[in-house]
Amino acid sequence: MAANTKRTWSLDLRVQPSRELLFWCLNQQSCDRLLVVVRMVQGEKGGYSTPRELEELPNSLFGSGVLEKFLASAWPGTELIGHAGHIFVVKFDESVAELVLRTQPDLTKWLHAGNPPLPEDICFFNSSADVPTLVSVTHEDLFWIISEKTPELTGVRESEIRSEELYWPGKYFCRRWK
Repeated sequence: MAANTKRTWSLDLRVQPSRELLFWCLNQQSCDRLLVVVRMVQGEKGGYSTPRELEELPNSLFGSGVLEKFLASAWPGTELIGHAGHIFVVKFDESVAELVLRTQPDLTKWLHAGNPPLPEDICFFNSSADVPTLVSVTHEDLFWIISEKTPELTGVRESEIRSEELYWPGKYFCRRWK
C-alpha cells in the first residue's frame, strides 16, 4: 500500500459558506457518500440509549438515500469508550446537498441537542477512496479537509493533525461496535 501523501486542513465555517463547501465536495472531490451520526444519550444510571425520535432522524430526513445503518465505537473524527453511536451512510448527490442546506444551512448546528435535533459529525467521501474528504466533530465546531492540494476554499489553513489520526481503517472509515 502506498504511503498517504494527503495533508489535513482545518476549516473555519464562520467564514466558509456551507453551500460552497458542499458543492466543492460534490463537484471538485467527487464525493458520493455522506456519513452522519446519531449519538447515544447517557441516562441517569450511567447506561446509554437512543431516543426513538433521534434514531429515526436520518431515515426521516434522507429516506431511501440511506444506504446503510450500523453501530460503531469510532467514526471519522471520533472515538468513544464503552458505548457506540448510530452511523448512517447516505448516497450524496446534488439533491441531498440541497436538502442539507434547506434543513440547516449552518453545518455547525447539525447536533442531536440542537433545535431542531439533527444527526451530527458530518463526513463526506467518495465510496472508492481510501480516505474521507471532509471530517467533522460538529459539537466541538471542528472541521477538517483531507487533500493532497490546498483546498481553494475560504477559511482553510494547514493543520498539525495527520490525516490518519482522523479516521479508522475499514469500510466507511469506522470501527464497528462489537
